[in-house]
Amino acid sequence: MSYKHIVVATDLSDDGKRLVEKGALLAEALQAKLSLIYVDVHYDTYHAAIGFSERSYDGVPLEEKIKKELEPTTQNVNYPIAEVIIGRGGFVVELEQAVAEKGIDLLVFGHHHDLWSNLFSSTRNAINQLNIDVLVIPIKS
Repeated sequence: MSYKHIVVATDLSDDGKRLVEKGALLAEALQAKLSLIYVDVHYDTYHAAIGFSERSYDGVPLEEKIKKELEPTTQNVNYPIAEVIIGRGGFVVELEQAVAEKGIDLLVFGHHHDLWSNLFSSTRNAINQLNIDVLVIPIKS
């Protein structure tokens, strides 16, 4: 099977750098489009109603701030990143929407092997609910 659009789900941690690098190697080997997705899971309907999460405290739009914070994650990647997708709200809901809108056919996730990640894994939840191929890369804590 050949993938056409690979998306790496990342947060703003240092672990995201390794995931993006692996996603880029795979995308390059398959000549696939590579994108990143970041979901702000703390955004909810209350905050949406008052416009709270549209701007950070310093007045910079949230999307600009997130893209700027992701720059160190992508600086050593020698493959073009077509798009940085930023979602707000439920993790799986935002992923489903991006998959449908962007033609994504492979999602790349990281997964920590620690107690909290085993109990409350957003990756596991996404795997159980999404109808798309998923590559899970273990992250050593």
